[in-house]
Amino acid sequence: MTNPGNAENLGNEAKQARAAVEHGVNVRAAMRDITLAALSRGRLDAKKMRQVVRSVMQGASLGLDKAGDKSRQAMGEALAGIDDALAKSAEATRLAIEEAAGKLKDYGKQDLERSFEELRTLEKMFLDTLKDVASDSAGAAKEILHGLWQHTRDSGTSAGATAMEAITTLEHKLGRTLHEVASAGTDAALNTGSKLADAASGFLAGISEALAAKARNMHQPKK
Repeated sequence: MTNPGNAENLGNEAKQARAAVEHGVNVRAAMRDITLAALSRGRLDAKKMRQVVRSVMQGASLGLDKAGDKSRQAMGEALAGIDDALAKSAEATRLAIEEAAGKLKDYGKQDLERSFEELRTLEKMFLDTLKDVASDSAGAAKEILHGLWQHTRDSGTSAGATAMEAITTLEHKLGRTLHEVASAGTDAALNTGSKLADAASGFLAGISEALAAKARNMHQPKK
């Protein structure tokens, strides 16, 4: 169903994604958690998100061989889980910018512009990566992935909606401050890397842990 060559050199999150689709139980939640865990490790920036999304999509597509007649449903749930995780990443970026509101000038113009651009292009990154993975696949997997790409392109994503909402909220709350930073002639963050991406990673790790704790509580037997 898939290109055998894609099975080589899978990263840890890709192997987990493949197993989740093959297992076929609670695929959406499993894929969300796998993606969140991978995104929470290290800086949360565009390069990292593309790498993680591509890896988990490839892993999930390789699990379709054992999904049988439920392969399209399983892949749809897998993509929904990735979408959920990316929506949480947009939320984490918003929280990081809000926390930095009083000292945004210390973060710098480039850092702030980068964060906003990544929010604006989050949905496009998701769709472009899905299309690339579909192109790299073969047989039934290629057809399933391309069909899901078309459906997702037409219906939109939770990640895209959350990102746009985050931008609107930030512009409303921090309008004047954002304008002042954007108009600044210097960039305090040029030599320090993306502080906001580092902060967003911390928020995302907290969100991921909260979701995991909620899931554990739900599965504990009631007294």
